Amino acid sequence: MALVSAAFLLLSSLQANSGAAFAGLAGELAAIVDARTEQAIAFPAQTADRLDADDELMIGLTEFSGQAMGLSLQIEVSGGPEDLRCIYRGMAQDALLHRNALYDAEVRADRLSVYAELDYLLGHAREIGPIADQDDIEPFTGVDPGCPRGPLT
Repeated sequence: MALVSAAFLLLSSLQANSGAAFAGLAGELAAIVDARTEQAIAFPAQTADRLDADDELMIGLTEFSGQAMGLSLQIEVSGGPEDLRCIYRGMAQDALLHRNALYDAEVRADRLSVYAELDYLLGHAREIGPIADQDDIEPFTGVDPGCPRGPLT
């Protein structure tokens, strides 16, 4: 119990307005995705550029995943809606899966579907991110939607 209390205090102090920051990051990443989509459409058969660890989109997706997981934990610790916890957790997992798919792509056309999925994910993140900052989120009282807990896979 002390560990949960300490985690809650840490999350509370470090993540003031964390939902707004998450939505802001989603907007920044969406702009990168849009630019890369245009490049991929213009030259679909070209070999996909190698994505290094210092690539801004790879770094951004890793950060996005971490922030989404942090929001999921914030909702869990505060006793917030279980479905909202699951949504943020799913966004964290999806960002990592998309990052890996971009890394594995051989030609630019292979990245087009990933970019489309990222555009959808980031659009939802911009909409749902700020909900985490609301003081009046109703606590969860329904049936557990069954999303996993613990580390991402």
